[in-house]
Amino acid sequence: MEYTTIKLSREGMVGIITLCVPPRNSFSKRMLLEAYEAFREFEADDSIRTVLMNSTGKNFSAGADADDIRKAFAGGGDNSITESFSVLGGRLVELIDNYPKGTIVAARGLCVGGSTAVFNAFDIRVVSDTFSIHDGDIYYGTVGSWGMSSLRLPIWIGRNKIMDYMFLNDDFTAQQAFELGLVSRVFPDADLDEESMKIARKMSTAAPLAVRYFKECVRKSVYANLEEARKFELQAAEIVGATEDSKNGLLAVIEGKQAEFTGK
Repeated sequence: MEYTTIKLSREGMVGIITLCVPPRNSFSKRMLLEAYEAFREFEADDSIRTVLMNSTGKNFSAGADADDIRKAFAGGGDNSITESFSVLGGRLVELIDNYPKGTIVAARGLCVGGSTAVFNAFDIRVVSDTFSIHDGDIYYGTVGSWGMSSLRLPIWIGRNKIMDYMFLNDDFTAQQAFELGLVSRVFPDADLDEESMKIARKMSTAAPLAVRYFKECVRKSVYANLEEARKFELQAAEIVGATEDSKNGLLAVIEGKQAEFTGK
C-alpha cells in the first residue's frame, strides 16, 4: 500500500518503520492502518529478521489523533476507513504482541494515550532520557480498548505497578518508566538512534525459528485466560465509552482542559 504517515526502510536484516508526522506523530486511523500493513509486509519478507519502530522529530507520539476523535464524535472522518479506533488499535497491538519476529521500539519525547499501548507491545523498548510516558485512561473517562493497560500490562508488570502506572501517572520520566518495568534501556538522547540500531542488529542475528517458538512459549506461559479477559475489556470499554463522562473527558483532553466527571 501507499504509506503517507510512516516511512519504511531497512538496514541489513532489520526492517524499520518510522512514524513521520512530526511534531506530534499522532496515531490517526490512517497511521494505525499503515503501521499494521507495514508489519505484515516485513513479516512476509524472509530477509527481515527484526522490526524496529522509531519516529521523526522530538516526540515518539502524542497519542490518538485529535482531529480523528473530533470527526468520530461528529459522525464524519475518512470514509475509506470504516473500523473504529478500538478495532484498529487493538488489532495493531495484537499483531505486535504475537509477531513471529523480534521487535524493538526506540522512543524519545512524548508517548501519550493510545501510543503507550503500541509502545508497550514491543519485545524490547529503548528510550532516550527525554522520554516521558502518560497513559491516564481513567482520567480521560475511558477504559483502554487496545488490549494493553487493563489487559496485558497487569500480567507483565504486576498488580501494584499497574495501579501506580494508572492512578499516579503524571508524565513518568524515562527512569521512572524503567523502574516500573516498561522500559528496557535508557540512553542519552544523542545516542538513542545508534544504540537502538545496535540492539536491533544483534536481535536480527538470532535463529528465526528459535525466535518464533521462544516467543510463542513465553506467551503460553503468561497468558491463561487472555481471550476471556479481552472480551470483558471490550465490553467495559463499550459501557464506559457510552457515558457522558467519557465524551466530555475525551473532548477535554483534545482541547487541553481538565475534565469534570459527574458519574453519568
